[in-house]
Amino acid sequence: MRIIRVIIVLIMFQSLAFSGDDFNFDFDYSIFKDESSKNFVEFYYSFNPDNLIFIKTANGYEASGKISMTVINKSTQKTVVAKDFKVPISLIDTSGSFKHFKLTGQINVLLDTGTYAVKVRASDFTDSVKYADFNEDIVLKDFSKTQLSLSTIQLSTGIVKSDDISNIFYKNTLEVTPNPSALFGYNLNKLYYYLEIYNINTADLGSKYSVAVTIANQDGTEIKSANREYTVQADSKVEFGSVDITGLPSNRYLLLVKLFDEENEERLRAFKYFYIYNSDSNTATVNLTELENEYLLSEYPKMNEKDVEKEFNRAIYIMTDVQKGQYEQHKTLDEKRMFMFKYWKLISPILTKKEYFSRIEYANKNFRSDFRDGWKSDRGRVYSIFGKYDEIERFPYEGSTRAYEIWTYNKLQGGAIFVFIDMSAGYGDYQLVHSTAQNEIRDEEWQEKLKLR
Repeated sequence: MRIIRVIIVLIMFQSLAFSGDDFNFDFDYSIFKDESSKNFVEFYYSFNPDNLIFIKTANGYEASGKISMTVINKSTQKTVVAKDFKVPISLIDTSGSFKHFKLTGQINVLLDTGTYAVKVRASDFTDSVKYADFNEDIVLKDFSKTQLSLSTIQLSTGIVKSDDISNIFYKNTLEVTPNPSALFGYNLNKLYYYLEIYNINTADLGSKYSVAVTIANQDGTEIKSANREYTVQADSKVEFGSVDITGLPSNRYLLLVKLFDEENEERLRAFKYFYIYNSDSNTATVNLTELENEYLLSEYPKMNEKDVEKEFNRAIYIMTDVQKGQYEQHKTLDEKRMFMFKYWKLISPILTKKEYFSRIEYANKNFRSDFRDGWKSDRGRVYSIFGKYDEIERFPYEGSTRAYEIWTYNKLQGGAIFVFIDMSAGYGDYQLVHSTAQNEIRDEEWQEKLKLR
């Protein structure tokens, strides 16, 4: 890592964003070619001031958001970024229009080609009880010095000409304000986009080329499109502009940017999903149910297939066989996303997603052995399903007796116990050998298993 720069700006618009259960936070990124052989990665974020704790000062009110960011090179397992950022904000008043904005910023990092695990946690700087997480693997390709290529697309709330090179949003004579939520609507009726074309040459394109910008439904059906023609001159080009999205109903859409040669053959394309939400639109009411609108504003439309599958696999402890079968019948990613969204909504009066996954996290930290992840162990399964025990008795190895634990749940089915024995001779792989809870293994002679043979 060579560069880390951060700046914040206040974006005025209605507070709508995709968020976690308790803390409203957006995060996104774009990848560009650097003059060196590295990738220039721009990470974008935004806080909702309603989630921050404001303290009265002599000049008004002050609060701060916190971003803890870690970037790990997955091939070398080397941590290249590990940094906390403090994002301050000052307001004259904390009511009305003074809080109708997003606290938006950008972090720039130079990274080598490779695959990286990006982990971000956002919270209030003084109180981290409520937080939002962003975890994603990003692949950084080698931008060739000669091969025609495109950057990724950056979505923006506005692009203006600028000569302020000290502004972190400045690039190529433009100030490009990011929209990390990818959410438009209300007074954001124009979608702004920015990307870069590299190594433009007549051998690949001929003497002329064109760029088509298209808005499409999720199934790829084109809604509107615009085309620009250029003559090959410079070896690189900045492509930016805006699309009027007035009148489009609440939904998830696809922005496509296609590069054509002079024979009108497509050579390259880039795409980005975005979202429109118009609660006061009659069209939205007709096209989407209240549940679908709620889904649209959740984190699920942005989840990749890997994360959806991971969430499902970890939730199987509390799913019925019927529910597992229903999920496995779904073939498309969108169907799986919607299933998981509906599942947590269904059981939330009994067990929230946040509580369940906090149990999974605790199990991973405390019940891991040399043989398996903590949540996959017997103790991890019981803890994930029933939560923390009311009492625990621990018995270490003594002579010819194995180590074991007895967990007691006083309110579970009128009182139940779980007995776990370390059957791995000291490696911490505790197995459930007896329980008085329904549908669990029962062995009144479990003490026979304590003997070392």
